[in-house]
Amino acid sequence: MTAHNKTDNLGRMAEKALREAVKKALDEHKRLGVPAVYMQNGKIVYLLPSGKVVSAPPKTKLAKKHY
Repeated sequence: MTAHNKTDNLGRMAEKALREAVKKALDEHKRLGVPAVYMQNGKIVYLLPSGKVVSAPPKTKLAKKHY
């Protein structure tokens, strides 16, 4: 095995772990009924538990202003 193959394998393992972590986080947000926040095309978007993606923060009972 060459060093290049080890690097490729490590990269594949890292990508798999990352994909699994993201899936787990999205499942947890859905289970809790809260939106997941991420960037898409340089803009912040909110993935609602319903699967709908919106650009404005959703109004929820949990959202409170802290001054």
